[in-house]
Amino acid sequence: MLNTKNPLIYVVIESTIYNNLVVGYLRSKKYQNIKSFTSGTECLKHFDTVPDIVVLSYAMEDMNGFEIMRKVKKGHPDVDFFFLSAQNDVSVAVSIIKQGAYDYIVKNDKALKKLSTSIENAIMATKAVKIRKGYKIGVIGFFIILIIIILIILSLSIFFPDDFSFQLGMINGLWG
Repeated sequence: MLNTKNPLIYVVIESTIYNNLVVGYLRSKKYQNIKSFTSGTECLKHFDTVPDIVVLSYAMEDMNGFEIMRKVKKGHPDVDFFFLSAQNDVSVAVSIIKQGAYDYIVKNDKALKKLSTSIENAIMATKAVKIRKGYKIGVIGFFIILIIIILIILSLSIFFPDDFSFQLGMINGLWG
């Protein structure tokens, strides 16, 4: 996921009623950047704008959600996939997650709450990764600058030994 402040979410669910329910619920949770599709083919046609998150059904008539995820992940590995499925088959869920889905949620009365929590967890995990990466870059940058300063001082002491011996002698005189 690239955008954590206002992620673009694609909802791909064939049932118009359930699709609208998911979109409405996500909007009630302050996710406003949502595009809705009722087929996998329709969704794939709109991948000129790459979403951060795709919420989709596993079983659809034109293609299953796994096929969509596989096609998208080839060119866009940072997209997070969340499956909503009526299938309660653990082996399907495990397979989907192993292939790169962020979560597999079985449709029931708590599914939308689980989806919202899972999306929030994905956003927080992405933010944590970005923060760690920023700290790592900062620490590396600090040590690179420190090495450059040390090299400059060493170079100056080699090329201008008289000037630096005077300075060092003065410092030794202060402490000794």
